Amino acid sequence: MADARSNGAPPASVEEPRPGRFGALWIRDFRYLFVGTVTSGFGQWAQMIGLNWLAWVISGESATQLALVASAGGGARLLAGPAIGVILDRYHRRTVLVWTTVISAVKGVLLGVLVLMDLVNMPMVYAFALLEGVVSTANQNTRQAFVYDVTNERTLSNAVALNSIAQNMSRIAGPPLTGVMIGLLGIAAPFMFIGIVMVISTVFTLPISRNTRQAAPDRENPLRSMWVAMNYISKDRAMLGLILTSVVPALTVYPYIQLLPVFAEEVLDAGATGYGLLAAAIGWGSFSGLVALSLYGEVRRKGLVLLVFYVGYVGALILFTQSNLLLFALVFLVIAGLFHGVAITLSQTLVQLLARNDMRGRATSVFAMGFGLMPLGALPMGLAIDAFGAQRAVGGFMMVSFVFFILQTFFWKSLRNAGTRQRQPTHVGMHLVEAPASVAEPVR
Repeated sequence: MADARSNGAPPASVEEPRPGRFGALWIRDFRYLFVGTVTSGFGQWAQMIGLNWLAWVISGESATQLALVASAGGGARLLAGPAIGVILDRYHRRTVLVWTTVISAVKGVLLGVLVLMDLVNMPMVYAFALLEGVVSTANQNTRQAFVYDVTNERTLSNAVALNSIAQNMSRIAGPPLTGVMIGLLGIAAPFMFIGIVMVISTVFTLPISRNTRQAAPDRENPLRSMWVAMNYISKDRAMLGLILTSVVPALTVYPYIQLLPVFAEEVLDAGATGYGLLAAAIGWGSFSGLVALSLYGEVRRKGLVLLVFYVGYVGALILFTQSNLLLFALVFLVIAGLFHGVAITLSQTLVQLLARNDMRGRATSVFAMGFGLMPLGALPMGLAIDAFGAQRAVGGFMMVSFVFFILQTFFWKSLRNAGTRQRQPTHVGMHLVEAPASVAEPVR
């Protein structure tokens, strides 16, 4: 992969935006990134839904095989995270984005051809699940870090919110679209669709300028580079607090998404239709929260607001777990989605604001690693459901996160105050100091 960095001239990606609530979209490179994120998101959802359905069919409708395929992909995401972070700080992120998108296109078409030729078996499904876990994680992490590279300080918060909106557009429409394709055109259709949308995403990525805010490349030994990043994060209490906001709910809250069929069938007696409505309610709530955040503009106390919204998110989910009527359950899920959309976007914004520029790729990847822990939380939550019932078990797990976020709000001062000052933390040697944002500017 070739490298290119800012050469001292004002990069095209940080041109002065026009005023407005969606000011980041006036930046040329961010527009290309936004469209590429929307199209690639549809491909990633087609891969997830299509691969799960393929595993379900060729395994003889084995729930165990389906769970193992999901765990394989989640494990790959978790293990690949640190290495991906090193790559994002070592090579130009535009180059990584192009290659991972192209690989996704080739992978999708290849699997589609194998399905059409009736050559797919379960070992192949596991192999594609592992490969998808690595490639999609690299692609998603690159897109998160690249938002900083192609915007400026004035538009960063708006750009992160718009990037989340782009991801949620495919989250809302991707699964039902994939289901329609499978029903009308067969199981190979979503994989061929992946090839098409990933090519489109690549076409929109290529015009992005190579002249960005990314720091000079990290040339340390990769293993030492990982260690330096972990040491950096552990000593920056605000950044460490942000990482925990992804780790704790990944183990005690997010697994409920995989267990929504249990609530639809056993608690709400709503069947498959109710399951679809429950899944859609989360997405619509999140989308609504992100649009509201974009319209609101700059949030001045990002750390405090994200913690309060995480408390609201988990609180709404606890009320959902105790609901026996579908209408109430849907309302609480929409509210939860709204809170979560705002909270996770502010978290992603703070990662970009707080991360030292030469650590940006690694910090983004470590933050994203937390979500890879979700399969580890699904197993004990499922066992607890068998022992105590869905409402008591899932509600009990969520109380852990509820208490955690309340404690963070009151006692994690560095995170609570994050995003309230113009100065950003960085490390000199082994000491945490306050330095102006210019310290993290790219090497000229």
